[in-house]
Amino acid sequence: MSSPGTPSSHRDPGRSGHPGASEAKAERRAELRRARRAAVDSGALATPGALADRAAPLALYLEGVARERPTVTVAAFWPLPTEPPVLEVVAVLRRGVEDAGARLRVLFPAASGGAELDWVEADESAAALASPGRGFGDEPPGVRHGPGALAQADLILAPALAVDRSGTRLGHGGGYYDRALLYRRPDVPVIAVVHPSELLEAGALDREEHDVPVEAVLTSEGLVGMPGCMLPLGA
Repeated sequence: MSSPGTPSSHRDPGRSGHPGASEAKAERRAELRRARRAAVDSGALATPGALADRAAPLALYLEGVARERPTVTVAAFWPLPTEPPVLEVVAVLRRGVEDAGARLRVLFPAASGGAELDWVEADESAAALASPGRGFGDEPPGVRHGPGALAQADLILAPALAVDRSGTRLGHGGGYYDRALLYRRPDVPVIAVVHPSELLEAGALDREEHDVPVEAVLTSEGLVGMPGCMLPLGA
């Protein structure tokens, strides 16, 4: 997945905080990565189609947006082999938007060579290539629109290693997404996409000043709204 510019797994580069807190976060990330890899290797997460099946409320939300404008923009990410198959979700959203008579435009994060993410406009069915960015995964080829392109998104699907039920997201350790989300419009929902075991109890993750809470969490077991979520989750 190519998300934030150059995260440790290609997501969030760190903003330094208390050294002890940084070490604790690094240890937590390493623990979560080991658990994720073990679950994938064991086949415990092999549930084809399950994540896409749970995306209906998001499709419903975007259908409403599509009735108001000819083009709907979604920011997604190109998943690593251990991450949930988010491209299947994008395909579901595309069908919903097109059924409503609009066009879906998808932005994927890419390494910019600097401290911020670039955004590439591409189709989820494209053949991705290895990113030139250190710590990044694959990136689809396409037109690059710069860091500010995230302001055009009507929905943001974000990667994470874990999220707790208060909406705190733990990224991959680069801070790229924290910086990128500053460009989003205030009314645009951020949906973290993780495996079911990575949705933790409220307060399980420390939230720092720069951390942007997410609106909801999508897993293969369902879409869970965080406090104050306004999405139509009853679909």
